[in-house]
Amino acid sequence: MASINETSSTNDVSVEKVNLKGLLSKVLTLPAYQRRYCWGKEQVSELLADIGKIIFPISNDNDVKPFLPLFLGTVILHQQVNTTESLTHYNLVDGQQRSLTLCLLVMALKEKNQNSSNRIDQLLSKKPLSLLQAKFTHREAQHQLASNFALIKSILSSNQWQLEPSQLDLLFTHCEFVVITINSVDQAFAFFDSQNSAGKRLSDFDLLKARHLRGVVSDPSVGIGCSRIWEEYENLKLNSCYNQRVAYYLTEQLIGRARKRLHGQHGEHLQLTSEFGVRIQKSTETETSSTSNKVQLSMPSNSQLYQNWLIHYHPDKKDVFPFTFETELPLNDGNRFIYSLDDVTELPLQLDQPLIGGEQFFMFIAKYAELYKQLFASDIDKESETSESSDKAEVVVSIQECLLKIHRKQESVQGRGYPRLIQSWQALILFYVDRYGQDKCFNEFVQLSDQYIFSFRILLSQLRRSSIEKKLNDEKIFSRLLLLPTSRETVDYIKRLINKSALELEVSKQKKDKIKGVRKRYLESFYWHQEDIEFSHKKSSNRLSTFLIKMASSVTESTDE
Repeated sequence: MASINETSSTNDVSVEKVNLKGLLSKVLTLPAYQRRYCWGKEQVSELLADIGKIIFPISNDNDVKPFLPLFLGTVILHQQVNTTESLTHYNLVDGQQRSLTLCLLVMALKEKNQNSSNRIDQLLSKKPLSLLQAKFTHREAQHQLASNFALIKSILSSNQWQLEPSQLDLLFTHCEFVVITINSVDQAFAFFDSQNSAGKRLSDFDLLKARHLRGVVSDPSVGIGCSRIWEEYENLKLNSCYNQRVAYYLTEQLIGRARKRLHGQHGEHLQLTSEFGVRIQKSTETETSSTSNKVQLSMPSNSQLYQNWLIHYHPDKKDVFPFTFETELPLNDGNRFIYSLDDVTELPLQLDQPLIGGEQFFMFIAKYAELYKQLFASDIDKESETSESSDKAEVVVSIQECLLKIHRKQESVQGRGYPRLIQSWQALILFYVDRYGQDKCFNEFVQLSDQYIFSFRILLSQLRRSSIEKKLNDEKIFSRLLLLPTSRETVDYIKRLINKSALELEVSKQKKDKIKGVRKRYLESFYWHQEDIEFSHKKSSNRLSTFLIKMASSVTESTDE
């Protein structure tokens, strides 16, 4: 029997003990909200060692120990019926790592010899391993699956794993699970959250994708597209020594903390699941399909034209952003004005706006991810790009890219606080472009904001994340910039902050505070002092830069002596 007779159920949830044969006989699918496959050598080796204990029992005084069932934990399934095909399939809510690894084991056993393959086909009634038919778009998941499959085949090369039919039977009948089957999608998400929150098995960042896919109200294909672009941003790697990925870097390090600062709050108090919570309201019965599928992207205070959008996903678009957007405004004569967009960066989304989640969340992150790719194109690791994008002709390096390249070199020698300076500076640039675009003041703002933020390296004796956030919070730079209506006033405000920093440094110098350690090394390689660096843009000279250049010169001279 595939199912062991210990079952309990309610209307929406059933719990039963199931062996491996019973589990793999089901049509299992991986829902879009699942995290990537990430089991490594240690977990795979441990699983096979445990299975080996029931297949190859230890003998003692010629008495063979009885076979005992091997309990492999709880698996949570969300049952869905495909009415068009009269087929029941099960979304794997929890248990992906174990289930996929067991599928790899079964596939390796089938490859090992024909006798094993025939017996496995009999046990599974010739049903294919449905999990291995899933599309694994995440490169690291693809690599891990291939690596683990090679590892399993290497372990099976041992003569011990020349399994007899009776031993194969033991594998399929004595490996057992407690399977919880859920009919409600809401309960599936609730179980997913509770299973992956307990014990910190998934981070708050990892749970964002699952929670916001739940809030998608458009056509189901839009949810597939949202999952696709999220994975693409997870695949993109930055040229940082800390192995940062675009999706995480933007969501938590740049945007999440920038939003806290823009609201006058401490950046260290960020809680992702609160800042990016899902607040989707269910459609009412009175809504038509045309209105219920519309998504509120901008703030409610915006014009009616820019509030509600239809989002269209184009899966055939591989080398460009795969969504288009359409909104309409009813006119007095009964006609409609229809406005269409194919550039996500032009959507009326703003860094500080309230968010409700679902499609809005994914498009919000996508807007700033695409802006980042435009502003800091050279910061994207070429190995993580597609061959099509990496073959593009070289473009002129912008002033912000030139400066970022210098700061990336400093990351590995300046400690864990230095990346927070980089992130704060980049967040200011995103904020500026979001409000004013790359106007005539942009290059000046880039340089001035760079001088202001990175003066913290000298001003703060210890460059900790907490000390950086405290200074940003004390000066309220983000929230105060939000109140300024023009880019010229924004630049003038940064100049005032720069003069304030210069005064602080001058006072510190008068007190004869010694510059040593990493601060001294920073001044020794101070980029505004060097003439031989690749910097084709005119340098901004002011009280702060002049004073820092003098400090750098004095440090260099003392070192030479």
